[in-house]
Amino acid sequence: MTREDNPVNRVKNRQVENGAVSQKLKTGVYSSFRQFLRSQRLTQTRKAIVLNDLVDAGSPGIDFFVLVIFSAAIATFGLISDQSVVTIGAQLIDPLMSPILGLAIASLSGLHRMFRRSLLAVIEGATLAILLSAILTFIIYRLPYGANAVIPREVMLRTTATPLDLGIAIVGGAAAAYALAHPRLDAALPGVAIATAIIPPLCTIGYGVAFTNPVIILGATLQFFTNFIAIAFAAVLTFALLGFRDIGDKKQDDVSRSVIISSIMMLIIAIPLGVLAWNTFTAARLNSQARTVINESLPVSANPEIVDLIIRSEKNHRVVTITSRLSRPLNDFEISAVKDSLVELMGASVEVRFVMLPMQIVRD
Repeated sequence: MTREDNPVNRVKNRQVENGAVSQKLKTGVYSSFRQFLRSQRLTQTRKAIVLNDLVDAGSPGIDFFVLVIFSAAIATFGLISDQSVVTIGAQLIDPLMSPILGLAIASLSGLHRMFRRSLLAVIEGATLAILLSAILTFIIYRLPYGANAVIPREVMLRTTATPLDLGIAIVGGAAAAYALAHPRLDAALPGVAIATAIIPPLCTIGYGVAFTNPVIILGATLQFFTNFIAIAFAAVLTFALLGFRDIGDKKQDDVSRSVIISSIMMLIIAIPLGVLAWNTFTAARLNSQARTVINESLPVSANPEIVDLIIRSEKNHRVVTITSRLSRPLNDFEISAVKDSLVELMGASVEVRFVMLPMQIVRD
């Protein structure tokens, strides 16, 4: 048997060949990716045009504030009337996207004056949107034919931010920067504005201010900063890949510092979002398990139907409020059986509160 025919050597040779093929594949993919990036580099003329557009859009002038007023008013009316279509219309007008993109390109290129002007535009525009929304909400809810006292669903949707919102804002920010840099893709900008909402969360903050509701204010503030930071972060990376680093007087080390700072801000906003997402997942799982336990513990003879289930944590125990339709009232023994099952599930002291809705069964 020759050395090449040895099974061990054949296996080794095959591994070497596979490794060589894998290395060639990696090299080919890397080369293709670098070639793609080089093909996306913009000409100096196009960079100057994009920069001038962002400088003009990021300068807070009368037109900018008029658009903020229009957008905030439409968004507020949409939130109060609980109409998502109206809120989407406000997002199409949203004038704050351009200053945010201006912040990204200015921080990347070392254009300090542009950075300050864009930041000022974002702050002034956001403040105006919040104040206008608070005033409109205060007036509308005090009119004799005003809105209902129930908090609209559109408002509640903008008081909870999740990692999915972070992902949407990152992709949307990258798409906005890419579309802005390529004139043939301008038609994509309205879609980006709809996906990455800036004005509606600000108007939700104003709604919370009108009612002095800290839950709404904090939730909407978190969603606004989630979108704002994610859009800016994605735009910095996209503009860097498109070759905007050589516009200003910024060195490579400073460019890396801009990316690092943006990444740190992303991490800071991602941590509370992750915690909120985990708490939401845990609460939903506990609620599902509790429903199953309650259904199994309730007597079949009462024809139980759970309408609502609320679980709250208070100091050293949990309060479980069960709203259920029943064909007959439950006795103390049956209620105790439900409580014991919940204690076994949650491993803590449980206070059970029953809201029994009478049910009438009609048989022919």
